[in-house]
Amino acid sequence: MSLNLEYGFGGQPNFGQVLFYGAGAFTAGIVSSTLIRLYSGFPPADICDVNLLVQREAIVNSNGGIAVAIWVVALIVAIGVGAGAGLLASYPALRVKEEWYLGMVLLVAGEMFRIIARNTPQFFCGYNGLAGLLQPFASLDNVVSLKNYSPELAEGIYTAVILVLAFICYLIVQRMSNSPFGRVLKSVRDDRIAAETAGKDINKVRKQVLIIGSAMAGLAGALYSFYIGVAIADDYISAVTFSLFVMIVLGGIANNRGVFVGVAILTALDRGTLILGTLLQGVFPHFDPNLLSYLRYMLEAALLLVLLMFRPKGIFPEGRVKTKAYTLFDFGKGKKGEDETTSPPAEKQTEKKNEEPSKVIEQQASATTTKQQQQ
Repeated sequence: MSLNLEYGFGGQPNFGQVLFYGAGAFTAGIVSSTLIRLYSGFPPADICDVNLLVQREAIVNSNGGIAVAIWVVALIVAIGVGAGAGLLASYPALRVKEEWYLGMVLLVAGEMFRIIARNTPQFFCGYNGLAGLLQPFASLDNVVSLKNYSPELAEGIYTAVILVLAFICYLIVQRMSNSPFGRVLKSVRDDRIAAETAGKDINKVRKQVLIIGSAMAGLAGALYSFYIGVAIADDYISAVTFSLFVMIVLGGIANNRGVFVGVAILTALDRGTLILGTLLQGVFPHFDPNLLSYLRYMLEAALLLVLLMFRPKGIFPEGRVKTKAYTLFDFGKGKKGEDETTSPPAEKQTEKKNEEPSKVIEQQASATTTKQQQQ
């Protein structure tokens, strides 16, 4: 949703989305590990230590309320850090006028973040990453009333929470896209010069959308780190950003509902290749399942080329901006089966009004001609 807001509505190709995605993941991990350490009565120490990892897991498994509270704080801090990273990245990025130069600047920034995180074990735990980030609901296995508890219950609850937060982000982006701010974003995307002529501050708008999108990306990174239980630098490579672009182009650029379709299709492709690789390895022991991962990238690239050639607007093209003026009139509420692109009733009435004077003039001219002939 954040990348669709930035690129679909704002026209900013943010090729460094993994920068804000990874920043949220590591921020959530560092904050939660530090707070758990403080809760246990010990001063902050090396969060990458294996002994502290075991301690974190024990505290989360035995104190469900504390785990949820720390998780909420970590999410809030991750959102703030993501927004702050977007603000900092906007200053050098907005110095370039063309959007594609901005995309290249952010691409370099995202790769720099991955390299720095991978080679600084004192902050980001180096190659191994920051582990021991359990789900906040992992303590449910200690509840006496749930005798037949299985780990899938905590995972199911956490997945439901992720879906709820994703739906909230969808509502926010949907509301913004139909607001005056959304119309300004589209004007900047379609014709930057015309928007500047209309008095719009282009750099301010681009900065605002980058901050909002980066905050959502930080939230997504934090949720993902708790879902897999580790924050590791190699999970935030540039290929992740390009997969997100394929999802947006597939579902529909600047169409929030289409984004869900694109995400579902690409996620099914990703998980399908993983399952197929595991099955083939069981049948053929010498088979390398990584080959299917490379095949997935090839399929995504081919799918993107096909879309750009035959369906550049995606499966669900961009719709109208439904403002209060749109709902004031009965736009788009025609009969079933009627094409949505037909002229609205107000336009038809205007056409009729424009036709009436011309008819009156023709009648007067014909009447004058008849009188002259009679005389």
